[in-house]
Amino acid sequence: MLGQQNTLDFTHNSATPLPALVPSTQKTVEALKNAGQDFEWFPTTKAQIKTITDDIKALQERFFIGSRSYHGEFAFLDIGAGDGRVLKAVREACKTEHRDVSLLAIERAAIHTRTYRGHGISLIGTIFEQCNFISKNTDIAFTNPPYSAFADWISTLIRQLNFSVLYAIIPTRWKEDKAIKEAMKARGLKYASVLDASNFYNAERQARAHVELIRFSFTDLDDTSRFERNGRDYKPHISKDVTDPFQQFLDEELGLRKTHSATTNEFNVYAEQQRIQAEMAKEGTPSYELVQSRGVLHALLENYENDLQRTLAQYKKISELDGKLLAELGVEYEALRNGVKEKLFGYRNVYWGLLFNNLDAISSRLITKYRDELLNKLKANNLDFTYNNAVYVISYAVDYANELIDKSLISVYCDLTSEDSIKRYYVSNERVFTDNWRYNCSETKKAKRESKRILDYRFIYSSYSNFSSYDWERGLNESAFRFLEDMKVICTLMGYSNIRTDIGPKDVQPGGKVIVIGNTPDGKRVELLKIRFYKNGNRHLCFDKAFMLSINVTVSRLLGWCRNKEEFAKETESKNVPSDKVWSLSDTMKVSTKQILALTSKAA
Repeated sequence: MLGQQNTLDFTHNSATPLPALVPSTQKTVEALKNAGQDFEWFPTTKAQIKTITDDIKALQERFFIGSRSYHGEFAFLDIGAGDGRVLKAVREACKTEHRDVSLLAIERAAIHTRTYRGHGISLIGTIFEQCNFISKNTDIAFTNPPYSAFADWISTLIRQLNFSVLYAIIPTRWKEDKAIKEAMKARGLKYASVLDASNFYNAERQARAHVELIRFSFTDLDDTSRFERNGRDYKPHISKDVTDPFQQFLDEELGLRKTHSATTNEFNVYAEQQRIQAEMAKEGTPSYELVQSRGVLHALLENYENDLQRTLAQYKKISELDGKLLAELGVEYEALRNGVKEKLFGYRNVYWGLLFNNLDAISSRLITKYRDELLNKLKANNLDFTYNNAVYVISYAVDYANELIDKSLISVYCDLTSEDSIKRYYVSNERVFTDNWRYNCSETKKAKRESKRILDYRFIYSSYSNFSSYDWERGLNESAFRFLEDMKVICTLMGYSNIRTDIGPKDVQPGGKVIVIGNTPDGKRVELLKIRFYKNGNRHLCFDKAFMLSINVTVSRLLGWCRNKEEFAKETESKNVPSDKVWSLSDTMKVSTKQILALTSKAA
């Protein structure tokens, strides 16, 4: 469970012994306690889970949940997800041939969260009190909160979370709680149905707690009547809310009303990132001192909090101005509303982007398309920018990046394997080469199935173009630039450092040459690759022979073409067997979490 620890309702005789823990649960509890992460985790029972899944399936029969498209999916969020058992059960029970379930979680214990990727669960928050629920969207939500704090949790979720249905397992006294009543009234939440009454006496982790399973909704979901249109039954869509949570935030936190407004310049993520980076790099500034003393992450966190507080303070001052004066100045309320929202949510993207920019150990090992894929994945997580979330995202990024690192090398290798760039087939490959395979299957399959071959150190690679057709655009176009960047990534993967070019991409002329330079592990400077770019799209490549050998050997090992270095020499008819150092390169390409987490404690 998340947040504060549960204080359970002890209504039975305390002398009555509780049954022993189920062995698997006992192991989990012991692991949580040893890690200092036992936030009174009381797993939701199988009976409670079945009640929830049965109810959702019944709702699916009568209503559209989530996307109005029949082929869409609905999102299910578990706040305090634990080991993800409720999420997995909902997907298993409710997924159909046409509709999937997107699983979202908020969970504090790392022992649980590190397993989420393997189960297709997206973490969108860690510590409950640090979550900005106004920015969270889901179709169905569920929570089994700490019972000492259940009123705070439920009232917060009702006021701030965008949802259609909220299931909650909470103490029976919830009906008399003032905070929950006020939250329901403020949000226009009229319906709260008791689906089940139970306790945890015979649960996997036993406790004498009497609870009810409640279903909160904005729609009367117990109304079994169907709407009829044009003589046919039709499913109504479950409405999300009556009152926009963000609108409530404007009213209650900033004191802004419809008569108050302000204009705002469009929020520019790039400009904000440049401003923050400049502050962190300028000696004498608080941001610079924080980077030097505590590290990049702490500097970013403090700047993020300062930006949020400054923005809120500015708009609160606006709310104090007379509405007539603002009207005379031509200030629009909607512009104010959009400006607040754009800044508060925009800063989150700004700082996640800045953090990723500092993960050089990751970004330097991914080609551009996979770097973009990872960044988009991280941006889509909807996580608030906090320390705990950042540590989770960094760990997540390491795991995800390590999957993409191999794919980066293989992708570039497959892209280079055109007919003109093949030196020779492997001895064991008797297939006649045709170029058709390159367009009919995935990179991994095509590489394993038909491209068992090695690259020469000199060849010509053909592309559509290298330069823009506009005279005013100098240097390499985007395609050629990305190609050059990807080649630099391959240099890093092969163990070279301090990768740079002898000329900038904007200074390259048609027919001009770019030299990629790097240092060997012992500090020796090497010209790793020379690329001559031509206007017709051709790229003449000349690799350092040791560099190309490393690429060929590593790809052969990654794709399972060769089981050992002796087999590589035999298959490729090489005179010399690759060294142990070259053969083991694929073992050193990956990133370790320890490398990246240094950002959290010292300057990067």
